[in-house]
Amino acid sequence: QQMQQQQTTKNTQQTTNSKQQQTTATTATTNNNNNNNKEKGRTPPAAPSTMAPTHSIAFCNNRGGVGKTFMAFQTACETARARPDKKVLVLDFSLYSDITALLLGGSAREGFGAPMKGLQVTVENTTEDTRAEGLIRDLEHAMDTDEHAAAAEKKGGSIFGAFFAKKKDLSTATVDLQNYLIRPADHNAAIPGNLYLVPSAGSVSWTDTQAEESGHQPLWTRKGDEWWPAAQRLRAAVASLPADFEAVMVDTDHLAACVLTKMALATCDSVVVPLSFDDGDFNRLFQDVTGNSLFTDVMIPMRAKSQLRARVAKCVFTKVSSNKNEETETQGGIHSPFRPSNTVMAQMDAMAQQVWSACMHDDRYRVLFKDVDSIAPGADGNVVQAFRSRYFTAMKMAPDLAANISKMNGLPICSMTSQTYVAPSGLEGQSGKAVLDGLKAEIQKLVNAFTSDEYNLPLSAS
Repeated sequence: QQMQQQQTTKNTQQTTNSKQQQTTATTATTNNNNNNNKEKGRTPPAAPSTMAPTHSIAFCNNRGGVGKTFMAFQTACETARARPDKKVLVLDFSLYSDITALLLGGSAREGFGAPMKGLQVTVENTTEDTRAEGLIRDLEHAMDTDEHAAAAEKKGGSIFGAFFAKKKDLSTATVDLQNYLIRPADHNAAIPGNLYLVPSAGSVSWTDTQAEESGHQPLWTRKGDEWWPAAQRLRAAVASLPADFEAVMVDTDHLAACVLTKMALATCDSVVVPLSFDDGDFNRLFQDVTGNSLFTDVMIPMRAKSQLRARVAKCVFTKVSSNKNEETETQGGIHSPFRPSNTVMAQMDAMAQQVWSACMHDDRYRVLFKDVDSIAPGADGNVVQAFRSRYFTAMKMAPDLAANISKMNGLPICSMTSQTYVAPSGLEGQSGKAVLDGLKAEIQKLVNAFTSDEYNLPLSAS
């Protein structure tokens, strides 16, 4: 009986302990469920919204010395200044990297053979992996990286699965342009703080890195269409920028048939073509014995292969002398933010007429112009004048002092004042308030012509 009583007591204790354990477990489970429900109900941090930039512009020509980079530099800085709540991205796809030099401190050199100040800043603050050449390499290889990662995940890390992964749309490979950006204002206080740059560093970027892999020729030096998959991924990367990047501008060089220029033309919506008054240079837009004409040898073949996205938005006569700071229109309908001489205006009309004639002779040229089918004859029934009015304008030749100070010091005209500036070369001087005010107003009008009238913040004081 004593043993039975002990066993009964023991069983009772075990039952009580078991109930207590069940109650504890139930409480823990309930708490865990409550915590999980809280986690599920918690609003995760919002991912930054993305949207393709409203304006994407490539500055292209097949001749050097027409003022293309100077125009790109001035208009990019004014675009950023005129809308401080929006960001501007500049991609330097020029082998000479001149716009990088201007944005990061200027073109001045300490001595013969020394690098430009801006390029020295670039080399000191970036690496080949975070400059334009690194971006191009990553765009080329992004497809392999993405496919192998997806396949490895699907197969539990199987290398076999990675090699036999199903290929996907080339445009879906992920490359984040923000990984290659530098903020020029951190190194050059004259540049608006909302402008960002994918820099390059001249020969350091495009020559010294050409043999980085044994037996591998960099993409930007190859012939054929091997660049096309990388260009599709660049399109996707631009379209995936955060929504506050409203404008993208790409500087190229005079090698219109270069892979870098083709990638810009395949990515941007618009082309701005700087023009000189030299007839030979002008004709090389259409015919060039080296196969480097922008229209005939580059844009027309790209369009035939469905590679061309950009269309000509503006042809800009550069380095135009001015008689007066007042808006004017040539007899042929070309609007100018200043008044050139009568002789120059007649020459502008004549060259624009040649472009129209080429368009009428060969429709392949006509369709290179943006929204060309929407052109309607003016009140006088003249469609030629409407064509010239839409696609042509002019940029004034800046006075030598203002232009040289701007380039050597990396000082955009939109930020200049009438104070005395001293360049590293020893050049010293000042530009008058009236001169600067005129230049600033004309550059703002160029920006409006390239983008929209929303870029209308009052001009900075001179």
